[in-house]
Amino acid sequence: MGGTVLDEVDRRIVHALQRDARNSTTTALAEELGVAASTVSNRIAQLEDDGIVTGYHATIDYERAGLPLHVLVTGTAPITDRARICREALTIPGVVSVRELMSGEQNVEVEAVARSSDEHTRIASELVSIGLRIHEERMIRMHHQGSLSTLVEEPPSSQSSDQ
Repeated sequence: MGGTVLDEVDRRIVHALQRDARNSTTTALAEELGVAASTVSNRIAQLEDDGIVTGYHATIDYERAGLPLHVLVTGTAPITDRARICREALTIPGVVSVRELMSGEQNVEVEAVARSSDEHTRIASELVSIGLRIHEERMIRMHHQGSLSTLVEEPPSSQSSDQ
């Protein structure tokens, strides 16, 4: 599993975009990183061209959007059909994301939202009809997302420890 090696500037840009892409201007990022705004702009364009930054997404409060049932479905798909099942699952109304796992029997996770238990049952039935064997369905209370911050060393504070 190779890939592009990110330097410190790239990692800090990715971290900032994950933290708040909507309000991460090239000027503000340049100031924070101590580089020119054009450098940030060029780096972001390169990260997009390299397929590292693949999109900018809204975070949705599903309950406020009238979708109070937020469910994580864990299941098994035959290895030879896993990619197809994952693609087809994304076409089912109510499915918001699908994770294709590389190891273990339970190799697919489907995140779905619904207005009612009947709607949730419809989603589960459609998942079964495309070939997913469901093992578990769990209600999601809250989703917390991290970023590359654990890979980014923060610059030393400009304040002296003598003060």
